[in-house]
Amino acid sequence: MKTSQSSLVLTSEYFKIMLDKVHETFMNKHQLVKLPKALQLYGYGAYNDTKPNLKQDFEDIGSEFINGKYLYDKSRQFEKGKLLIKLNQYYKDIILLYLGYEDFKLFLDAHKTSDIEYEKQYDLVYKDTEDITYYYVNYYFGEDDTILKGQTIISNNWKTIQHIFIYPLDDGTFREHYSNGSIKRQGDTITIKTNTLSGERYIDGASEIYYIGHKSPSHLNYLIGTYCTFDIFTNSVAGRSILEKCESKQIMEKESKSAFIPPYIALEIRNKRIVNNSIVARNALELSSKSPYASLYGKLAGTYDLTFNFDTGFKETLKFKILPTNYQIITLTENVYIEKDRFELINKGSVINFRFGFSGIIALERVNIYIKTYFLKDASGAQEGVFSGIDNENRLINGTLVVNYTQN
Repeated sequence: MKTSQSSLVLTSEYFKIMLDKVHETFMNKHQLVKLPKALQLYGYGAYNDTKPNLKQDFEDIGSEFINGKYLYDKSRQFEKGKLLIKLNQYYKDIILLYLGYEDFKLFLDAHKTSDIEYEKQYDLVYKDTEDITYYYVNYYFGEDDTILKGQTIISNNWKTIQHIFIYPLDDGTFREHYSNGSIKRQGDTITIKTNTLSGERYIDGASEIYYIGHKSPSHLNYLIGTYCTFDIFTNSVAGRSILEKCESKQIMEKESKSAFIPPYIALEIRNKRIVNNSIVARNALELSSKSPYASLYGKLAGTYDLTFNFDTGFKETLKFKILPTNYQIITLTENVYIEKDRFELINKGSVINFRFGFSGIIALERVNIYIKTYFLKDASGAQEGVFSGIDNENRLINGTLVVNYTQN
């Protein structure tokens, strides 16, 4: 008889499945219409050894003495609500052979319930013993404002990772950049710390974090997360990354060097990147090229009353304020909620650009607004501007607007 090297830990759901299958096999073997009482069924205490019992059935398979009360005690643990139930090595192998399986993996695959329960049971048995290498194509928005690819290899029971970033060159060849690191699971996320080769020594590289929920990462076809690192120009960068699983190393290598970016990846990755240029600021005005216009930005706090003039003659109004403490936008128009907002000073601080996405009772769905910043020089005033966007019937719109501004 072939035996494995360890005991078997079962979730309560899979213990019940196994116990039910033992009972079913027992009744079929002995042509019974119902199970006998526990003493006779399991073969302990004052049972009749001339009548069918599991103790005798199990001893007929193996060569060692069987404790008939062992499986009964395990069934009582299940009835009392124990979440994990452990079978010793010999009893596990006897039961699997009794059911017609030489390997627990075959039994598990033949009795798959929900994905979550399957993964729980799978991880209990194999997560510390199975060393499978997983291959991914790594997508991220990189240097030169383009979507780049890389190869990601995960091994050592999800403890070790290697990234090979692929940079296409003008002559059709590729330059590769390597980093190696470790993986740790923390609740419903995995965190990655890598080291990268610089000259003749390894230095700290990227930090990454991916959300995996309560699933085993080995069962996920996509890992979606964020990274923080230095780019090839030594700027500190952060952004979104997606790892897409490949069936083999050969497929990973082929896909990583293809110029084609799947649209479902491009949709999620493009422009998802933050770059902090390598600047050592001596004062606040040197933080970035926009810093000299901070005084104008500080005057943006206030109350805005906007009137949109559509080409059709229709008018729509919106009132909101920008808080002076944290520059949060608060809607003042009843039954209107700003789902998304963004504003910035452009053209050397001469124009303010608002971008809004709305829900509620308003004719606008999304709108892009441009207003010259002359009105910020006074405590209040009116200023004309232009807008374009989409209305609540999905039509493209544009027109002029008037903003009445009161400074806080």
